[in-house]
Amino acid sequence: MYQNPKEVYLKNWVENASPVEIVIALYKKMEELLDEIIKLYNEEGKCTNPSQESYLNKRVEEILLYLNSTINYRDGKDVAKTLNQFYLICLRQLDQAIAKQDVNLYKDLKEAIAEMRDAWEQVLQKTRPGANAEDRPSE
Repeated sequence: MYQNPKEVYLKNWVENASPVEIVIALYKKMEELLDEIIKLYNEEGKCTNPSQESYLNKRVEEILLYLNSTINYRDGKDVAKTLNQFYLICLRQLDQAIAKQDVNLYKDLKEAIAEMRDAWEQVLQKTRPGANAEDRPSE
């Protein structure tokens, strides 16, 4: 039976990646999706493809909801609470961005997600010296 090499690679990567590496990959995916949304807006600030915006917005929302559902409150304590607040703020911003069709809200959200990804990459460097977060699969 034929297996798509990309799917096999992705499956192997996920099975062998650390939880932090997976979190970083999800943050990068959100940044990519937000970039795609931002590109849908023309110079006048109007979305050129609202249905695609809605689809991409939903994918970002799904990642945020997943990340929020995986928070370890027992071990994470204050960090867990902070992450929960961050994800809830991001979800609110995402809802506002599509409701108002405001590209600047998407840009601000992408910046916040990039900053948090940077923090996760620092965690990875401290917990696994020599680990390279760039060695994740792309979709």
